[in-house]
Amino acid sequence: MSAYPEHGKSLPAQRPVKNEVASRSLRLADQELVAKIVAGDKEAFAQIVDRFSVRIYRLAYRMCGSTMDAEDLTQEIFLAIYRSLQSFRGDSSLSTWVYRIAMNHCVDFQRRHRPQTLSLDEQLIVVTDRWCDNPQEALHKEELGRQIEEALSHLAPHHREVVILHELHGLTYTEVAKVLQIPVGTVKSRLSNAFRQLRELLRDYVEDEEDEVS
Repeated sequence: MSAYPEHGKSLPAQRPVKNEVASRSLRLADQELVAKIVAGDKEAFAQIVDRFSVRIYRLAYRMCGSTMDAEDLTQEIFLAIYRSLQSFRGDSSLSTWVYRIAMNHCVDFQRRHRPQTLSLDEQLIVVTDRWCDNPQEALHKEELGRQIEEALSHLAPHHREVVILHELHGLTYTEVAKVLQIPVGTVKSRLSNAFRQLRELLRDYVEDEEDEVS
């Protein structure tokens, strides 16, 4: 059995820390944690793995579409994080820095492999956490999740990645911009274009649903 979480469980939205003092304290704590790891504290690195393993695995899965590849890619990413920790200076949050490394590896993976559509048995359900008390409602949400994932797989990589980071992983516009190293305006523009394409790709499904309701 895989040590990684089930695909159907969505992550809680990551809200930016509004309090500047709290933000500085968090960055200082991150820098102290990194310093311990660089000094050879293996338990400190385990904290980073525990903190980010779920998010990194899901990001890898959403970008490559295969459980096996996602597991391999996750291990590759954490190895890269460990080797790069000496370069962390705290200019951005540890979370943003980790996501940047992860995205770079995911993009490199996509360059090395032909883009693929997710297989039916590996569809990632992004709109429901678990089966609810109403099976019919659960089936509806599961089907909607499949349709959304199928539509995402047809987006260009630069559109898909902003949707995944902002909508599915809860990063703010600014955090997405830092991870992808592009202007905030470009993030918003890509999201707008991606949503326009998603609406078009999902149009037939939405129209079918409206016909059933009427």
